[in-house]
Amino acid sequence: LTMNRANLLTLLVSLLLVVAVTEVVLRVAGVSYPEFNRLDARLGWAPRAGVEGIYAFEGRTYLKINAQGFRDTDHETAKPEGVLRVAVLGDSFTEAREVALPDTYWKVMEREFSACLAASGRRAEVLGFAVNGYGTAQQLMVLEDSVWRYEPDLVVLAFFTGNDLWNNSFELEGHSDRPYMVLRDGRLVPDPRSEKGLRFALKKIWTDIKHGLFNALRTVQLGRQAYKRVRTWAEYRDTPVLEQLMAGLNGALYHVPQDAAWRETWDITEALIRAMKNTVYGHGADFWLVTLSNPAQVHPNRALRARIAAELGVADLTYADRRLADFAGAEGIPAVTLVEPLRAYAEAHNSGLHGSGDFAGGHWNTTGHKVTGDLLTRRLCAAYGS
Repeated sequence: LTMNRANLLTLLVSLLLVVAVTEVVLRVAGVSYPEFNRLDARLGWAPRAGVEGIYAFEGRTYLKINAQGFRDTDHETAKPEGVLRVAVLGDSFTEAREVALPDTYWKVMEREFSACLAASGRRAEVLGFAVNGYGTAQQLMVLEDSVWRYEPDLVVLAFFTGNDLWNNSFELEGHSDRPYMVLRDGRLVPDPRSEKGLRFALKKIWTDIKHGLFNALRTVQLGRQAYKRVRTWAEYRDTPVLEQLMAGLNGALYHVPQDAAWRETWDITEALIRAMKNTVYGHGADFWLVTLSNPAQVHPNRALRARIAAELGVADLTYADRRLADFAGAEGIPAVTLVEPLRAYAEAHNSGLHGSGDFAGGHWNTTGHKVTGDLLTRRLCAAYGS
């Protein structure tokens, strides 16, 4: 018995030494896969200010969250003289963890727009306020809570039709942590079904403890990352391209609303965009609505796109984009619809703008961001370049 205890103690000490050495090696090598998000009582979740490390899903990038809690560099609060500031709101497509920060469409836009403004002695500064998974209600809260101190001249809402509509409905999505809004007598009010109570408070305490320990132990981070890679490979290795393009999307977004839940989420979404416009105009800034692409809409294979549309029973895959453009026109909101120019580029260059060689769906790749940045810069230069 004494010998068994001695052997067990030796084993434990050896394991601790291995873990300690591994921790040192990983830190020296700069290998870290931290948990970037935290639970937030108002927004549901938010990035952890100051956290940095490797993000390795649909690519591999070094990600850093700034002091304000967004994926961007730090910015001075006061707007420098001669600077035209653009604040960009959005979800994971705009936060763009899949590509390096300088390669995101809004940083491409910042560089190219600055070149456009240089002749007039000005430059552009584009501030990113996008957070993965956010719906329009959360983006409105970010606008109210975080944007105005930076005095933007223009606020851009980057709307991802692939899931933003879904994200705005408790009925359709029912995310336990997300704040939702509903319409009561034509007014937006918090959905009582998404109110945060004791359950959320206890969950937040537990996740703060769990993530704090996780972020301190790089060996555990490495183990989880290896598990996630194997699981993702197993899940998608035999997935047909058509299913890859539709992964995570709801086919109902391509249709005129067929039921009360989808009619309601459209009404709520349009009311949220209108509220955002009114808030921005009330602060004396400009407001643009930009609709992004989802993978099926801009795949370079025209026959495959037609097959998807036929299986969904629609003439094309642009209902949401067309409806949002019509809404923006009625509201007097400048709108940019990216689907057609992105699709034209993909066809002309036989280039996938989403995903990678192993997966055709998901977020924009570096090419998708570059083309989008170029397209938006042209519109910005036409509006502000003189």
